Amino acid sequence: MKLSFEEFVESRDYCDDLFAVGLCDGEGYVYADGLCCIEKSGAVFLLHHGGRTQHAADIATLERELYRLVQMAEAA
Repeated sequence: MKLSFEEFVESRDYCDDLFAVGLCDGEGYVYADGLCCIEKSGAVFLLHHGGRTQHAADIATLERELYRLVQMAEAA
């Protein structure tokens, strides 16, 4: 089932140990019932994908990129 961007953002849950749920290290936000995450490192948010790390001070920027990546993966 495809989520709209708004539903995707609403699925966000805070997690203080992303490693424990099999995602990134540290703390951050989990989306779509544990499908993916954005890591929080101080005042910066990190998105790890395909061997790259994107960072932004604004989580909304990375949420849009993460949603795009999830949509591309679902289409494949």
